[in-house]
Amino acid sequence: MTGLQLRFETDTLATPQAISDLTDEVMAFLDRQGVEVRAAHHTALVLNEVLTNLGTHGECPNRPARVSVTVAPDKVTGEIIDKGPPFDPRLAPDPALDAAANDRPIGGLGLYLVRKLSCTLEYARRNDENCMTFAISRGTIGQGM
Repeated sequence: MTGLQLRFETDTLATPQAISDLTDEVMAFLDRQGVEVRAAHHTALVLNEVLTNLGTHGECPNRPARVSVTVAPDKVTGEIIDKGPPFDPRLAPDPALDAAANDRPIGGLGLYLVRKLSCTLEYARRNDENCMTFAISRGTIGQGM
Protein backbone atom coordinates (compact mmCIF):
# COMPACT_ATOMS: atom_id res chain seq x y z
CA MET A 1 0.00 0.00 0.00
CA THR A 2 1.55 3.26 -1.07
CA GLY A 3 -0.16 6.18 0.62
CA LEU A 4 -3.53 4.40 0.51
CA GLN A 5 -5.79 4.52 3.57
CA LEU A 6 -8.59 2.05 4.01
CA ARG A 7 -11.40 2.52 6.53
CA PHE A 8 -13.85 0.33 8.46
CA GLU A 9 -16.80 2.03 10.20
CA THR A 10 -19.71 0.74 12.23
CA ASP A 11 -21.93 1.43 15.22
CA THR A 12 -21.93 -1.09 18.05
CA LEU A 13 -23.42 -1.60 21.46
CA ALA A 14 -20.99 -2.18 24.32
CA THR A 15 -22.35 -5.65 25.13
CA PRO A 16 -20.16 -8.75 25.32
CA GLN A 17 -21.66 -10.33 22.17
CA ALA A 18 -21.54 -7.10 20.15
CA ILE A 19 -17.92 -6.49 21.21
CA SER A 20 -16.99 -10.05 20.24
CA ASP A 21 -18.68 -9.65 16.85
CA LEU A 22 -16.95 -6.31 16.29
CA THR A 23 -13.57 -7.78 17.17
CA ASP A 24 -14.09 -10.58 14.63
CA GLU A 25 -15.13 -8.06 11.94
CA VAL A 26 -12.14 -5.78 12.62
CA MET A 27 -9.69 -8.70 12.62
CA ALA A 28 -11.09 -9.91 9.27
CA PHE A 29 -10.92 -6.37 7.84
CA LEU A 30 -7.30 -5.93 8.98
CA ASP A 31 -6.36 -9.35 7.59
CA ARG A 32 -7.84 -8.42 4.18
CA GLN A 33 -5.74 -5.22 4.24
CA GLY A 34 -2.55 -7.20 4.92
CA VAL A 35 -2.02 -5.73 8.40
CA GLU A 36 0.53 -7.65 10.43
CA VAL A 37 -0.87 -10.06 13.02
CA ARG A 38 0.72 -8.18 15.95
CA ALA A 39 -0.78 -4.83 14.93
CA ALA A 40 -4.17 -6.44 14.23
CA HIS A 41 -4.25 -8.13 17.65
CA HIS A 42 -3.20 -4.94 19.42
CA THR A 43 -5.94 -3.00 17.60
CA ALA A 44 -8.54 -5.60 18.58
CA LEU A 45 -7.34 -5.60 22.20
CA VAL A 46 -7.63 -1.81 22.48
CA LEU A 47 -11.13 -1.81 20.94
CA ASN A 48 -12.22 -4.67 23.19
CA GLU A 49 -10.89 -3.05 26.36
CA VAL A 50 -12.33 0.41 25.73
CA LEU A 51 -15.74 -0.93 24.70
CA THR A 52 -15.82 -3.36 27.63
CA ASN A 53 -15.15 -0.44 29.98
CA LEU A 54 -17.88 1.55 28.26
CA GLY A 55 -20.31 -1.34 28.77
CA THR A 56 -19.28 -1.83 32.38
CA HIS A 57 -18.95 1.79 33.51
CA GLY A 58 -20.41 3.91 30.71
CA GLU A 59 -24.05 4.02 31.80
CA CYS A 60 -25.31 3.87 28.20
CA PRO A 61 -25.83 0.20 27.30
CA ASN A 62 -28.56 0.98 24.76
CA ARG A 63 -26.75 3.79 22.94
CA PRO A 64 -24.34 2.58 20.27
CA ALA A 65 -20.76 3.75 20.05
CA ARG A 66 -19.35 4.76 16.67
CA VAL A 67 -16.19 2.86 15.83
CA SER A 68 -13.83 3.40 12.92
CA VAL A 69 -10.52 1.81 12.00
CA THR A 70 -8.23 3.26 9.34
CA VAL A 71 -5.27 1.43 7.82
CA ALA A 72 -2.24 3.40 6.69
CA PRO A 73 1.15 2.04 5.62
CA ASP A 74 2.75 2.86 8.99
CA LYS A 75 -0.12 2.50 11.48
CA VAL A 76 -3.67 1.46 12.24
CA THR A 77 -5.77 4.25 13.71
CA GLY A 78 -8.96 3.64 15.66
CA GLU A 79 -11.62 6.01 16.90
CA ILE A 80 -14.41 5.36 19.39
CA ILE A 81 -17.11 7.96 19.96
CA ASP A 82 -19.64 7.30 22.72
CA LYS A 83 -22.26 9.07 24.82
CA GLY A 84 -21.00 7.78 28.18
CA PRO A 85 -19.95 10.02 31.04
CA PRO A 86 -16.72 11.97 30.50
CA PHE A 87 -13.75 9.64 30.80
CA ASP A 88 -10.18 10.28 29.63
CA PRO A 89 -8.36 6.90 29.48
CA ARG A 90 -5.00 8.68 29.55
CA LEU A 91 -5.64 9.81 33.13
CA ALA A 92 -6.46 6.41 34.67
CA PRO A 93 -3.86 5.47 37.29
CA ASP A 94 -1.34 2.75 36.46
CA PRO A 95 -1.91 -0.54 38.26
CA ALA A 96 0.50 -1.57 41.02
CA LEU A 97 2.59 -3.86 38.84
CA ASP A 98 5.22 -4.32 41.55
CA ALA A 99 2.66 -5.93 43.91
CA ALA A 100 1.83 -9.64 43.81
CA ALA A 101 -1.18 -10.43 41.60
CA ASN A 102 -3.29 -11.45 44.62
CA ASP A 103 -2.45 -8.17 46.39
CA ARG A 104 -3.45 -5.87 43.51
CA PRO A 105 -6.88 -4.25 43.40
CA ILE A 106 -9.04 -5.43 40.52
CA GLY A 107 -9.07 -3.16 37.50
CA GLY A 108 -6.73 -0.80 35.71
CA LEU A 109 -4.61 -3.34 33.85
CA GLY A 110 -6.64 -3.10 30.63
CA LEU A 111 -6.32 0.67 30.33
CA TYR A 112 -2.64 0.37 31.19
CA LEU A 113 -2.26 -2.00 28.21
CA VAL A 114 -4.25 0.40 26.00
CA ARG A 115 -1.77 3.16 26.84
CA LYS A 116 1.26 0.88 26.35
CA LEU A 117 0.11 -0.64 23.05
CA SER A 118 -0.88 2.69 21.48
CA CYS A 119 1.79 4.85 19.88
CA THR A 120 -0.78 7.67 20.00
CA LEU A 121 -3.71 8.05 22.40
CA GLU A 122 -5.90 11.15 22.28
CA TYR A 123 -9.12 12.11 24.03
CA ALA A 124 -11.57 14.97 23.73
CA ARG A 125 -15.06 15.66 25.00
CA ARG A 126 -17.17 17.15 22.19
CA ASN A 127 -20.94 17.60 21.92
CA ASP A 128 -21.52 15.55 25.10
CA GLU A 129 -19.55 12.65 23.63
CA ASN A 130 -16.25 10.97 24.44
CA CYS A 131 -13.99 10.97 21.40
CA MET A 132 -11.00 8.67 21.81
CA THR A 133 -8.45 8.10 19.07
CA PHE A 134 -5.58 5.65 19.21
CA ALA A 135 -2.92 4.45 16.81
CA ILE A 136 -1.09 1.15 16.68
CA SER A 137 2.28 1.16 14.93
CA ARG A 138 2.65 -1.32 12.09
CA GLY A 139 6.39 -1.41 12.73
CA THR A 140 8.43 -1.66 15.89
CA ILE A 141 9.24 2.06 16.23
CA GLY A 142 7.25 3.77 18.96
CA GLN A 143 5.61 0.53 20.02
CA GLY A 144 5.41 -0.01 23.76
CA MET A 145 5.13 -3.79 23.55
